Amino acid sequence: MFSKDLREIRFHGRGGQGAVLSATLAAEVAFRMGYYPQAFPFFGAERRGAPVMAFLRYSSSFLMPRSRIYNPDYIVVFDPELPWETFREGLKEGGVILVNANSDLGLWSKELSNCKVHSIDASRIAAGAGLISSGMPLVSSVMLGALVKILEIAPFHILEECLERKIPQWEKNISVARRGFLEVKEVRS
Repeated sequence: MFSKDLREIRFHGRGGQGAVLSATLAAEVAFRMGYYPQAFPFFGAERRGAPVMAFLRYSSSFLMPRSRIYNPDYIVVFDPELPWETFREGLKEGGVILVNANSDLGLWSKELSNCKVHSIDASRIAAGAGLISSGMPLVSSVMLGALVKILEIAPFHILEECLERKIPQWEKNISVARRGFLEVKEVRS
């Protein structure tokens, strides 16, 4: 019924980390590459630090489900302190998780079976570039760069065009997105 190239991505983070912004910008990247994208948020209590989910799906066909994503191909975790049960649910067999963490995932490694795991220390990279708001590193651009690389959806210059002059401190954000794109590592397959 739906296109075989349909990709579904679920973003998990906390309010203020940029999960919703990343989903929206990733949709623009997909659109520029000729896909039909959908990006939308899901909020509980709307406050900084509260759990947030965002969703992205894209396909070469405009015929797509119009619902939350329950069985994603990819999961992007902005906050490594979220309990793994909150985001692992529904990941398709052989799916991919991208997590904001150094490559030592500790106890997570045992819990994340039957999936590929990629990591990028987005908090360290963002903080090092001075991208901080209310004491929280703004990790969205780093995570977006890493995601675009993992998805193999577009070359970096397309992402750069999507960021340029559209967000505050766009030069710093392009720089950290490039680092995310170049430094993301597969820590377990």
